Amino acid sequence: MIGIVFRLAWRILVGVVAIYLAYGTVFVFFPYLDRHMPFLLVIIVLYVFTAYVGIPFLVRLWHIVLVPTHIPQYAVSGDGWSSDPVNIAIVCRNKRQLCRQMQRAGWHIADPPTIKNSLHLAVAVLLKLPYPTAPFSNLYLFGRRQDIGFQIQTGNPTSPRHRHHVRFWQLHPNDNAAHHHTTFWHRIMAVFTDSKREIWIGTATHDTGPFAFRVRNLQLTHQIDQQTDRERDYLLATLKQHKAILRRTVIAAGEPISFRGQTFGVTIVTDGTLTVVQLRG
Repeated sequence: MIGIVFRLAWRILVGVVAIYLAYGTVFVFFPYLDRHMPFLLVIIVLYVFTAYVGIPFLVRLWHIVLVPTHIPQYAVSGDGWSSDPVNIAIVCRNKRQLCRQMQRAGWHIADPPTIKNSLHLAVAVLLKLPYPTAPFSNLYLFGRRQDIGFQIQTGNPTSPRHRHHVRFWQLHPNDNAAHHHTTFWHRIMAVFTDSKREIWIGTATHDTGPFAFRVRNLQLTHQIDQQTDRERDYLLATLKQHKAILRRTVIAAGEPISFRGQTFGVTIVTDGTLTVVQLRG
């Protein structure tokens, strides 16, 4: 009973903060900017503030107590919303072997998302320039962001506008069990955890266009192919072509599902299976 009352009070608190934030933006912030800036610049500043500061602040405030109850079949954004489905796992000796085999199959390691690299990415997207190691935005699994990412860029000319990409998280034996993701993956991967091999859980998706808006905060992002199983199959095909696969197993990690993607008009579809691949030495 106390928990229900507390959650209700928290919802009311977040609602009050949202009302004050909206009021301040429309009746205080906007008139002030309108007196000192051209109207078009005012609109841009208000959009950036709303999409990248105001709404993310409210979402994070909401999730401090009201943690989303998502099933462990997809990674989540920094705000806790569903994003790329988990659809592949790599079993290998270490990170070095993972990188070597992925690179042999034509994949490039993504640069870290620093300010410099992000600006380089923005220029490459706008001008359709090649940037084969462009950074990824951060997604979260096991309560932490991805450990490494790989990509193959396509298009004519080749640029980050269109790219196959996959993020990987290493499954650590001592990961915090408080994250139900960790318990789930340790259970289904138990056949491998007794060996000295490492397990890397991945989310493979295909960027199909440069511009789209996120549903929940209106931030700019890229378009994505909603049939994510095809991207998993593409990744497997590149590894198979270079004879990198020693063994392949399919685990029914969950039921076939579909859920709203991060952008307008996109519903992510996945068969709910996890393909486990053991790499050759």
